[in-house]
Amino acid sequence: MHGKTWPGRLVAWRTIGAAVACFAVAGTNAASAGAVEQMPVTVVVAREAPVTEQIAVVGTLAAREEIQVHSSLEGREIKQILVEVGERVEAGKPLALLDAADTLLALDKNAVSMQRAKVAIAAERSKVDITLVSEREAWKKLERSRSLQPKGAVSDQTLEEHQNAYDRAVAELALARQSLALAEADERIIASERREIELTLERCTLRAPSAGVVLDRRARLGAVPSSSDDPLFTIARDGAIEFVAEVTDGNFVRLKEGMAARIAVPGLDVPVSGTVRLTAARLEPKTRSGSVRIELDSDEWLVPGAYARGEVDTGTRSNVLLPGTAVKSAGGISSVYVVRNDLVSVRNVKVGVQRDNLVEILDGLGDGEMVVLKAGGFLRDRDRVTPVLASVEGGAPRELSEVVAPADAEGVRR
Repeated sequence: MHGKTWPGRLVAWRTIGAAVACFAVAGTNAASAGAVEQMPVTVVVAREAPVTEQIAVVGTLAAREEIQVHSSLEGREIKQILVEVGERVEAGKPLALLDAADTLLALDKNAVSMQRAKVAIAAERSKVDITLVSEREAWKKLERSRSLQPKGAVSDQTLEEHQNAYDRAVAELALARQSLALAEADERIIASERREIELTLERCTLRAPSAGVVLDRRARLGAVPSSSDDPLFTIARDGAIEFVAEVTDGNFVRLKEGMAARIAVPGLDVPVSGTVRLTAARLEPKTRSGSVRIELDSDEWLVPGAYARGEVDTGTRSNVLLPGTAVKSAGGISSVYVVRNDLVSVRNVKVGVQRDNLVEILDGLGDGEMVVLKAGGFLRDRDRVTPVLASVEGGAPRELSEVVAPADAEGVRR
C-alpha cells in the first residue's frame, strides 16, 4: 500500500468498508432468522412408575415331593413290571408283580382249614342243642319230684336221682358250650390267618401309594429285592414340579414365603410364574447359602433335573423413569435437558436402576416435567427450542425392574 497514491488508498478503504457492512447485514439477518425459527426437539413427559426390586436365582427343577416305593416282602422274586419311567399313574395302580405261588398255596390250605372249622362248629352247636334239651327235661323231672315229695308221692331216693340227672345235664351242657366256643375260636384264628395270607398276596402286587409321575425305576425282572435295597420305584406325588435354588446369605434374608417369581425354563418361550413356597430353616455353614423352593403355577412340559433361572419380586417402590437416551452421563455426573417455556435447562440428576434402556431417577426431576428424549451435544443451556412430544411407543416407560444377580455377582445391580 505504500506504493499507491492517496486516491488509490482511498478506493481500497472504501472497498473494505463495503465488505464489513455486508457481513454486518448478513449477521443481523441470521440473528433475526434464529429468533423466528426455533429448533424442534423430541421430548417426553417424566412420569412416576413402579420400580420392582428383584433377586435373580439359578437352580433346577425338582419334584415337590418324591415317593419311594419299596417291597415289604423279603425273598420275593419280581415276576412282572407294569409301568415305565415317565408314566403318570393313579393311586393304587399296580407297578410290579412279585412271586406269589407259595402264598396262593397257603390260601388254598387255609380255605380247607376254614371248611373244617365250620363243620366242627356245626357239630358242636348240635351237641349244645341236644344237651340243652336233656337239661330242660331233667329240670322238669326235678321240679315235679320236688312238688310231689312233700305229699309222699315221690320218695327221697327218686328225688335224689332226679337231682343227679339234672346236675349231669347241666355239666354236659356247659361242656358242649365250651367245645363250641373252642371251635369258634379256631375259626377266628383261621380267618385271621386268611387275612394275613390275603395281605401277603396283596403285597405281592406293588402299587402306587399316590397319584403322580414315575421318575425312576430300579425294579428288574428276576431280582429279589429286600427292604435295605434302593427303592424299586420313585414317584413325583401328583406330578407337581417346583424350582429349587441355592441363594447366598445376602439375598436369602430378603426372600419371604409368598413372593411372586418367574422362572425361565429351557424349551419354553414364556417364563413360568410361581410363588416362593418354602425357605430353608438355616444356611449351610460352608457355602453360606440356603435352599429356596418356588411352587410353579404349571407343571406341564417341566422335566425334573432341568436347569432353570428366574427372578423373585422382593419389593416395589415408585420413582420417575426415563428412557436411557434422555440421560447424559459424563465424568460420573448424570444430567438431563429439561424444557420449560420452550427454553432448555441442563439439570443434574441422581440415577438409580438402569436396565433394558430404562433409567430410574432418584432425585433432581419431578413428575410431569418435560425432558428431551435424546440428550446430545447439539443443545446448550438456555437454548430456545420447539418441543415435539414423543409418540406413545417412544414415551416414558411404565415399569422397571431392579435385579440383584445371584451367587458370584451378588450385590451387583444391573
